[in-house]
Amino acid sequence: MKTLLYLWKLNLLSLMEYKLSFFLQVWFMIVNDFMFVFLWYMFFLKFKTIWWLVFNDFLLLFSIMAFVFWVMHVFFGWYNKIWIMIEEWKLDSHMLLPKNLLFRLLASSMMTAAIWDIIFAIILMSMVDWMNFLMLIKVIIFALLWVWVFVWFMMIFVSMSFFTWSSKSIVRGMFEAILWPTHYPPGIFEHTFLKIIFMTVIPAFYIVFLPFELIKDFTLSWFFILLASSIFFIWLWTFTFYSWLKKYESWNMVNLNV
Repeated sequence: MKTLLYLWKLNLLSLMEYKLSFFLQVWFMIVNDFMFVFLWYMFFLKFKTIWWLVFNDFLLLFSIMAFVFWVMHVFFGWYNKIWIMIEEWKLDSHMLLPKNLLFRLLASSMMTAAIWDIIFAIILMSMVDWMNFLMLIKVIIFALLWVWVFVWFMMIFVSMSFFTWSSKSIVRGMFEAILWPTHYPPGIFEHTFLKIIFMTVIPAFYIVFLPFELIKDFTLSWFFILLASSIFFIWLWTFTFYSWLKKYESWNMVNLNV
């Protein structure tokens, strides 16, 4: 935690070097978020239920997503960019520093626009009719589990750059794959084939549906399933990164004279 907060401070100071750019990005993110919520508010005025959600469910879901987005991009901003460092042979300097390599890579960058999202998440949560302190604690706990499963799922495809040189297209494709099932109602998991896919190959079940349902209706057995799956995925994808790291070869000492 000490290292994470120190890196966060350095990243923030780096962003504040260009204050006008910093505040403009935050401001446009604020406008974008409020326009987004206003648009959906108008939809819910017309249609009381959209997807499988009523308006309070919508506010809760998107407040969690804003919180998750904030944690991921403020504290682990390099989660989908490490492939660039592998592709351009820039891991050398990081590998010379004290461990933990993967943690430091994830925490070495911050996305400016995401800084606002923690305030946006709090505003949305305060608008939920049945929000209380216990519900808030559950939101924070399950959102953090949501973050870990999402980040470590993406890491296995980022790590493919050790074999394919560039995994940009794969990372982008899997990012979309993990998000699109969230646009469909929970009934999608009633089909055995789809349920197996979204609980194993593409773990969308653990990233959105299960945390969201546990926040609304907590069940101890499903909580332990989510916790166990999170621990397993973290171990699996950490093991994968360090195993594939052995394939890394730097070309920094190679000079081409044309």
